[in-house]
Amino acid sequence: MGAEVKAKVDLNKFYDQASKDIGGLIQGAAVNGAVIYNNTDKNVTFDVYNYIDSVNWIPAQKTLVAPGFYGTVVASGKFFKVHPNNNKNEEFLVAPHKAYVYDGPGKLQTV
Repeated sequence: MGAEVKAKVDLNKFYDQASKDIGGLIQGAAVNGAVIYNNTDKNVTFDVYNYIDSVNWIPAQKTLVAPGFYGTVVASGKFFKVHPNNNKNEEFLVAPHKAYVYDGPGKLQTV
């Protein structure tokens, strides 16, 4: 149930590519995909939930992303709830067709 992880990229290159061609990063993913770059020094599993899911028992998707790599997250709705390493206390929202940089708990940047 995970998304493909592309290749390791430099953060500056990721910013450049995401700002110019988000579709190129999401290619092959579902229509409502978003991209998250893991800018930490540890593997992070992003558990993705539909926005209207209030119980959060079963994620719509899980995406494991290694440090310096990016992955695609997909759910339904105008936003998706994302729990890094399935930690609801660190929940953040992402929108389809957007790119983000995850720097750790509470540190998410939109590209």
